[in-house]
Amino acid sequence: MSSKLNEALQSSLHGFVVKGGRESTLAFAREYGKGFLCTGDSKPCGSCPSCRLFESGAGNGSNHPDYIEVVPTKKTSKASIKKESIEEVIDEAAMTSYLENGKLFVFQDFDTATPEGQNALLKLLEEPPQKTGFLLLTEKPEAILPTIRSRSGFIDLGEEEKRDEELRHRSLTLIQKVAERKEEAFLARHMVEEEKDRLQDVLRYMTSYLRDVAVVYATGDLERIDNKDYGPMISKQAEFMGESVFELYEAVLKATRYIESNVNKELAMEWLLLKFGGLKESDRH
Repeated sequence: MSSKLNEALQSSLHGFVVKGGRESTLAFAREYGKGFLCTGDSKPCGSCPSCRLFESGAGNGSNHPDYIEVVPTKKTSKASIKKESIEEVIDEAAMTSYLENGKLFVFQDFDTATPEGQNALLKLLEEPPQKTGFLLLTEKPEAILPTIRSRSGFIDLGEEEKRDEELRHRSLTLIQKVAERKEEAFLARHMVEEEKDRLQDVLRYMTSYLRDVAVVYATGDLERIDNKDYGPMISKQAEFMGESVFELYEAVLKATRYIESNVNKELAMEWLLLKFGGLKESDRH
């Protein structure tokens, strides 16, 4: 994902159709959003006010007032993005951004948008306000009006989804192994070396996973987690890590900021793995 993300952030285009599965396109959108709204030199820098705000709370941009996700609504038997929702976006886009560094609108399942809604958005894509971006996420780009597709860039995540899923599995399994057996911290160096060009993706998966562990530890509610396919493992880790999950979550965010600030990647990851391996017995439930 990193190469396509960097290309999109460096592009002068203000809108993209992003093709792929729901989870992968949304993960891409949130990483793009953090970089798009970043005020630092390297994007995302991880330390500017915008990046810190984006990472706060659930860490998915929900606390950032200039990052807006639009989801299909269900008034009849089928959920869709209706013209009324697009008109709300048009009104919001005309307003000054809160942090004065632009706004990003992300449309989930944009192929469900009604023809009236798509035509309304077309006018905005033709004459977008300054520093305003749009991501149209979809599994079926052919369902989007040709006029919209012709005015947008196109990003196909399909080729990378399988590779991303393999990396996600390795990243989440790594947390489990290192947290339960500190000796694994030394064995994990091999993976860090193998994936040195994708360490930001590794940390993104770790952040999402630990956020889920923290949610389950605090609430016991598996319905509120993002990584539902890892539900049993997350429940086990919530019981095992206890309150230390909050410290580990902050450590991953700190390692992410180190790497985004061009600190030596290997040293940042070794520090993080030692943090996991140093989980005290008294913290383990």
